[in-house]
Amino acid sequence: MELPRNSVWTLNNSDLVEDGLYRLLDIFQDVESVILYSLTDTSVTVRPMAVSLEGFTEVVSSRKAKKAQYELPSYLLVDEEKISSEHIARRDKNHELIKGLISDSTFIFDYATKKRSPQLAEYAKKVGVDRKSLARLLTKYWRNGQDKMALLPAFSKSGGSGRDRTPTTKPLGAPKQPRTIAVDRAAKFIVNDDDKNNFKKALKKYYLKESGLTLAKTYDNLLKDSYSKELRLADACGRAPLVPTKKQFSYWRTKLFNKEQIMKLRTSENDYLRNKRGALGSITDRSSLPGVHFEIDATVADVHIVSELGAQYVLGRPTIYIVADRASRMIVGMHVSLYHASWRAARQALTNSFLPKSAYCKSFGIDIEDSEWPCAHIPKELVCDNGEMIGVKPKRALTPMTQLSFTPPYRPDCKGVVEKRFDIINKEVLHELLGTTRGGQVVRGSRDPRKDAIYTLKEITAEIIKAILKHNRSILDNLAFSSSLLIENDLSPTPLNYWKIHLAKHRHELQSANSDEVIARLLPSSEVSMTRSGIYFNGMYYSCSEVEELNLASVARSSGRWRLEARIDENTTNYIYVRLDKNKEFIRCDLLPRSRMLGDKFMYESEFVQDWLDIKKELTPISITSISDHTHRKEVTRQAKSRSKETEKVSFRDKTDNTRQRRKDEIEATTNIIISSSDALTTNDHLPTDNKVISLPKGRKRRTTRGKS
Repeated sequence: MELPRNSVWTLNNSDLVEDGLYRLLDIFQDVESVILYSLTDTSVTVRPMAVSLEGFTEVVSSRKAKKAQYELPSYLLVDEEKISSEHIARRDKNHELIKGLISDSTFIFDYATKKRSPQLAEYAKKVGVDRKSLARLLTKYWRNGQDKMALLPAFSKSGGSGRDRTPTTKPLGAPKQPRTIAVDRAAKFIVNDDDKNNFKKALKKYYLKESGLTLAKTYDNLLKDSYSKELRLADACGRAPLVPTKKQFSYWRTKLFNKEQIMKLRTSENDYLRNKRGALGSITDRSSLPGVHFEIDATVADVHIVSELGAQYVLGRPTIYIVADRASRMIVGMHVSLYHASWRAARQALTNSFLPKSAYCKSFGIDIEDSEWPCAHIPKELVCDNGEMIGVKPKRALTPMTQLSFTPPYRPDCKGVVEKRFDIINKEVLHELLGTTRGGQVVRGSRDPRKDAIYTLKEITAEIIKAILKHNRSILDNLAFSSSLLIENDLSPTPLNYWKIHLAKHRHELQSANSDEVIARLLPSSEVSMTRSGIYFNGMYYSCSEVEELNLASVARSSGRWRLEARIDENTTNYIYVRLDKNKEFIRCDLLPRSRMLGDKFMYESEFVQDWLDIKKELTPISITSISDHTHRKEVTRQAKSRSKETEKVSFRDKTDNTRQRRKDEIEATTNIIISSSDALTTNDHLPTDNKVISLPKGRKRRTTRGKS
């Protein structure tokens, strides 16, 4: 059984000593005794006691004595280098005074067993120190661990630190001192318990509330509520009122309420949890594998854009959707559109996340391999806010593929990874472009950013894609401490490397996405028409090899158009997905040359053309000249009707007989006379220039055959 020197024991229900905490000072084998020192007794001078070694061993064996810990005072737990030289000198001096006693085993045994110790008095005379001073030093030495540091002076507790002092007739603290001798300062106010209660009431009533008053206004209300009599009396007597000062009120605010209480009471729970609570952990602590959590959110881009069909049309600020992997910080999908945050735009971002990216990037003029952005997977859980994703349609579309998780309202910190990606994109890309709003930091009188807008949605999207590719290749320090695979394989801590190495080592929660399922479930649905000119949608025509093989355009021309189910990728007008048969999958149909004006554009541009056309029709439902023509036609009709009344007595036969001759006579009467060429030569000099008629050579007379009925 081990009984180490200087160990601490707690004794309960033993016959040796009273219950309490004891330090084992030493063991004397020659007299079979153990010297114990009581740590429970807090007297200035405490003498040790001797018990039999056999009895103490038996107490330990019967578990009536157990090892324990004694917490040393904080002023002893310091580095030697941080102790002042004055304190070190005092400590060493005290140690030299008792050095001869603590090294003498005979003295320790006698001091522990006898009521009077002549050796202590003799030693006190020898060193020239009072006996009681030596006894206090020995008590301090044995209580604090029997080493030199135990004798360090406890000046850290000087002045009653941490304890409230009770003032009497003399105020505490420094007196009020005038800056010059020309004036006398008012008497200093002594704060008593009643004043503290007044302080507490005023603080609770005015200050410690959500959107509470400032401390200065709270102090004013305190004087009005609790010291109004003194203020009126002082004003009547023409003296300074004897009331607490603002400095005293501020001091007792921190004494009556701690900082945490003040902070919690003066803010809402949401604001406290979002902006003021301790951030000892992170949402990424629970997601170390790619695919465990994807986060999706939207924000309005800090830049204004213009239309591709006309730079004079400012379209406002687009909406950016980002999907990010929580573990690797990889941006796995994105979508930029003119639609506000909605399920219509979110489903496009999710489609981009679940499908390969090379074709998507190529449509914006960026050629990459799938390995440069290798994200075409469905996560285990999709984290989204309590907004557009909480409806019936998102649940119906996404629940078969992944699990939806919603964050509490007004808590963006619950999906901080995607929120930080927005900050990166805005600061590193969009704030450098013309037409930027710089996050709303607009100085009054500065130029309206809409006047500087020059970029189209396609150009902005291309810049965001480049920024995302750059981010996925950037070194992030936190990733180095998230997984050991990067260090084991000597890879830079980038999101791309983190993603690839975890997939290569099969340490992920990702599942492969079926492109047909993603297109059918997530892309916006619409109805298109099969017409004689192709598949019609939004003023554009599409076709594919299946349409040509089945000769569907010819069928539509003969039998009339019919409706088909389609899925629209709003990122491009170059293709749509159409289901030609309800029992078959969706087929990609490409834009026909007749609609080439809208090629390589966002789908909203076709809607813009439709709106533009509607506006033009609304501006001019009919032309102004057609109104005059209509009025003139009515007048001509009226005149013609009045002439026809004169011929009502003539029969229909007389009207229609000899039509050819009448037609010939009408021509001769209303047009120039046709003469032969010989007569024209002889009479050329006699005819006016503007009345010349030159006959053209006639072709041979063709014989016509009429079909028999």
